[in-house]
Amino acid sequence: MEEALANLNLLNEEEEAFQEDVRTVDHVYSLCLVGCCLTDSVVHFPSLRNTLADLWHPIKGICISDLGGKRFLFQFFHEVDIQRVLLGTPWFFNIHLLLLHRIQPGENPLLVPLNLANCWVQIHDLPPGLMTVSMAEQFGNFLGQFLDYDMSFSSKGFHTFMHIKARLEVSKPLKRKKKILILTDRVIYARFQHEKLSLFCFICGKLGHGESFCPFRTSIEPSKIGFGRDITLWAATRRQSVSASKWLQDADGSD
Repeated sequence: MEEALANLNLLNEEEEAFQEDVRTVDHVYSLCLVGCCLTDSVVHFPSLRNTLADLWHPIKGICISDLGGKRFLFQFFHEVDIQRVLLGTPWFFNIHLLLLHRIQPGENPLLVPLNLANCWVQIHDLPPGLMTVSMAEQFGNFLGQFLDYDMSFSSKGFHTFMHIKARLEVSKPLKRKKKILILTDRVIYARFQHEKLSLFCFICGKLGHGESFCPFRTSIEPSKIGFGRDITLWAATRRQSVSASKWLQDADGSD
């Protein structure tokens, strides 16, 4: 009986919670980014730390830490510095795309998903009358999430394509075109060109690996694997409903 009472008292002590101001905990990450490189290869942390610190060169300095699991914590000391880095995306390290996320209150930097990247995309083969803000938003949301429409080309009298910024989910193949119906009888296709692509697979259309390491390659006969004439043709998605051979044929320009 005495032993049971002793255990009961111990449990009561364990249930007495410490109190801490949540705002103080969240403040630790108020000027922090968590990031990783889009690659399955090992990333040399000292080299990454020195390269990015020199590249970004924040006015108030930066502290870069290795969190393990190929994740890195970037702690800034002024809002101006962290905003400049975010506005300058996408960033790369050794040709690998750097995925960055600003830590929000209550988020754990070890658990927050890192699968989004901001990318500038050119939209070609559009009639001038369709180069509107409304169309830019539709294209951006089709690609992922619309962020910005660069209209500087229009102001300079150079307006052969739209230039938008979108947030893309890197786990999905890149999209290459979108069908547009004008009025009721005219059909055109807008063609996408993604700028500043990092390591890119010409077979599956995904970022983060090359053709030699593409899992999809093992399901195709080697004789049917082809390579496009330029990166523009291959900056495109393979739709899940389309067979591998059909996508390879389309990407080679036969459509």
